[in-house]
Amino acid sequence: MTPLAARRLLAPALLLLPVLSACVSTPSNPSAARASVLAGIVSRASACNAGYARRDTLDRFLQAERARGATPEQIAGARSTYVTISEAQTINQGIRPEPCTAEERATLRGQMNTVRANRFETL
Repeated sequence: MTPLAARRLLAPALLLLPVLSACVSTPSNPSAARASVLAGIVSRASACNAGYARRDTLDRFLQAERARGATPEQIAGARSTYVTISEAQTINQGIRPEPCTAEERATLRGQMNTVRANRFETL
């Protein structure tokens, strides 16, 4: 299967992403909900050239979640959610790029400064 054909097959599934992410980030796993927000910030900031995450951002986020008292199952769910949301948003941006406004870029820069400083309590 060619990459273009794969993208065409993925596009309808990605339209369900908001619904699926709502299912993943249920109140029973607040770590997954915060991971979803973090993935959204990191992915959008990258797409808007508003900053990039450090290599160990996900690991540091998961450490912060452990410190908050997350269970191993919640940590696994958070990791899975982060990876899933990040990959889906990267594919979506490739298929249907969304332009960035100057205001959005400035907001994302501030959020990325917070992420790079490993301050995840505001998510």
